[in-house]
Amino acid sequence: MPEPTSSARSSSNKQARLSPPNGGHFEAIIFDMGSTLLEFENVTWPVLYRFSFNSLYTRLRKLGHHPIPTGQMWERFNTLLDSRRERLRAHMREYQIGPLLKATVEADGLRLRPGELSQLCDAYYAAVRRQVSAYPDARATLAALKGAGYKIGLLSNTPFRAIDHRQELQHFGLWQYFDATVFTSTIRYRKPHPAPFKEILRRLEAPASRSVYVGDRQKEDVLGPQGVGMTAVLIKRPHRAYDPELSQSAEICELAELLPLLGIGPSGG
Repeated sequence: MPEPTSSARSSSNKQARLSPPNGGHFEAIIFDMGSTLLEFENVTWPVLYRFSFNSLYTRLRKLGHHPIPTGQMWERFNTLLDSRRERLRAHMREYQIGPLLKATVEADGLRLRPGELSQLCDAYYAAVRRQVSAYPDARATLAALKGAGYKIGLLSNTPFRAIDHRQELQHFGLWQYFDATVFTSTIRYRKPHPAPFKEILRRLEAPASRSVYVGDRQKEDVLGPQGVGMTAVLIKRPHRAYDPELSQSAEICELAELLPLLGIGPSGG
């Protein structure tokens, strides 16, 4: 994965310790997932979508189906995906990968048998899973926060199944640290809509004013949580473009830099 530049590494070290707006202590630290804890963009998404589609198409044929030619089905997939992205842009409504794949393969009369859609989702996501990596400081940072007594949450925009992300978080040894998780494929809206933030706060039983959200996108991960009264921390990744006029928040370049912002020393306290 890309490494922060030396100037970026030192930029956050001068920031003051974070505290809730009305004083006291934070209760919950909530994380984004992609490009925050795990890196999904080791391969660009357009390339990865094609890898995933090819895996889906191969599994469909192995199941004994006779789909339309791969080029035609690929065009249909992209048309349906674009329609769901338009809904996302217009209303912040999340879509799910399962219904998208089902609509793609059944448009010309092909009908999936019970259990086959799950297998197609497995095949599609396998290409994604093969190239996901964890940031090297993710586990240690979560462990330090847990040891300091914080509630830890995860809120991620995703069209993929919750089970897919749970399995990869378990693989990287991160799942055990979360007290609550929200994947937007399981609810109606996606960040920066306020509903996902309110839902993760509800599950954590934590007030917004005593909760911190950490993520790598300004609109979704800074403006979104700030809109419901949370404190935001932007983790700046080298492959992400940032507008200095768009949002204001504490900034870090590595997850481990979050700890001194919260007053947690090398020993975890």
